[in-house]
Amino acid sequence: MLERVTYLLEQRLKQKLTDQEAEELLAILQQPEHETLITNILSEMVQAEPERDELEPGSLRYLTNSIFLLDKKPLSSSRPAHRVYFLKTVWARYAAAILLLCLIGGGMYYFNSRSRQKPVAQLPSVTRQPDIAPGGMVATLTLSDGTQIALDSAADGALARQGNTDVIKLQKGQLGYKTIANSRPQAAGEAAYNTISTPRGGQYQVTLPDGSKVWLNAASSIRFPTVFTGRSREVAITGEAYFEIAANAKSPFYVKTGGMAVEVLGTKFNVNAYTDEASIKTTLLEGSVRIRKVKIAAMLAPGQQASLDPKGSISINKNADVDEAVAWKNGLFHMTSADVPAIMRQLARWYDVEVAFEGGMPAGHITGEVPRNVSLSTVLKVFEISGVHFRIEGKKIIVTQ
Repeated sequence: MLERVTYLLEQRLKQKLTDQEAEELLAILQQPEHETLITNILSEMVQAEPERDELEPGSLRYLTNSIFLLDKKPLSSSRPAHRVYFLKTVWARYAAAILLLCLIGGGMYYFNSRSRQKPVAQLPSVTRQPDIAPGGMVATLTLSDGTQIALDSAADGALARQGNTDVIKLQKGQLGYKTIANSRPQAAGEAAYNTISTPRGGQYQVTLPDGSKVWLNAASSIRFPTVFTGRSREVAITGEAYFEIAANAKSPFYVKTGGMAVEVLGTKFNVNAYTDEASIKTTLLEGSVRIRKVKIAAMLAPGQQASLDPKGSISINKNADVDEAVAWKNGLFHMTSADVPAIMRQLARWYDVEVAFEGGMPAGHITGEVPRNVSLSTVLKVFEISGVHFRIEGKKIIVTQ
């Protein structure tokens, strides 16, 4: 197996795979039990390569593009316009292993021998110390009386009692609400309201009193009653949130933001309502939702995305990139032909930094995936390979041409 896989990877690197060999390699890469074997072979290939120009066959850029795109087309020797292809495919974990070997260790290296390593293509602009750590499970709970509780520093267990409901901090950055046993039902108008808000560089998860689950992205908030009464369930959000709604045909669920309402019928969906984005986007994964803005309404089917622009018009993308919409919830930065300013807005929220552009906005787009749990300099190094350049000054990212 070792010799065969090595041969297939080398043939891929040389662009000499036959159609049958390409199918064989793809089948091997898709099997999790081969992960260690593949990673070891690729790391050996990187170490064995002689020093070469960045874009020549055998370079890190060529290696990642060549192995991690199993197409039949030869790669151009010219630099594509801001494309990060690796980490996009089904064998992303192998590309990630190579990147960790070559980037996280403190520099980009080609190896001439086991005993000597020569640094090349160093990126001092994005490795300036101190580095900036990724965000984490950080949020503030505001109770109905205005009391604020820092959830990241609070101990697990009961935090407060709101009417007939106990507020409980669960494990791993989660909050839950539990109705007190044998308590009298609360009438409409008696419910207390809580707000959970995340700062830039924070995210959190809450299980609402009806059992619905909500994930909050950075710089976001959700306001909700501690018990749902009446004929509907209503919450209000700012920023971005992903929902998995507990079905209840007798009590529809509504998410309100920016003058828009999302009517839910038991479903999974994401709402991006950041004020610095061009539109409010609602992306449906399962079930059905209805988007309303004054007298305008639109129904969404799974895999579709509604965009509400500042003028109140709603447009529907019937083939939305669902993975991109919920990547943040799954611990990823996922880009599909994303422009650089859009990516920088995501980085600014997650790493709590400012972004400035030196020499104008870079042209081109980036496609790929990068984990959200790595340091800022590591993310920027990956983007450097795509042709976008940066430097870090304190808490500011400077994007250069």
